[in-house]
Amino acid sequence: MPSSACIQVPSYGYTYTFSGVLSVSHKLSLKIDKDSESGTGIDYVNAARNAPNQVTLKVIESDVGKASGWSVRMLQALESIKRNRILCNVVTPFFSYSSMPLTELSATEDKTSQSGWQGSLTFTQFAAAPVSSSSASSSAASSK
Repeated sequence: MPSSACIQVPSYGYTYTFSGVLSVSHKLSLKIDKDSESGTGIDYVNAARNAPNQVTLKVIESDVGKASGWSVRMLQALESIKRNRILCNVVTPFFSYSSMPLTELSATEDKTSQSGWQGSLTFTQFAAAPVSSSSASSSAASSK
């Protein structure tokens, strides 16, 4: 089963591909602040904000055709990426995403994956909060 998605980790200079990608789920949504709605269509649209994009990969990783213990080492590397909040690029056939930390990782070992694991990886788009110039200059002034 060829891989249809991959994870690039620019800070490591490494790309992770999988023995198989069972599915790729994209979640692209808006959050609507219902408290600010005054009943007009314009206010409703102005109250809509993009929610962080999410992409979930359901994957299979196996030692077949690779060095023994490969799948375990890959799982350990992915856990380290999640724990250390390393930003990743996720490339899929439909979209490419950048600056996404791995926010959820699950892996299962069972009779269908005896020489590896299958699981899901969820990445959530990271958007740095904008820093206003007045707060940045007041912080600089207070540190003098």
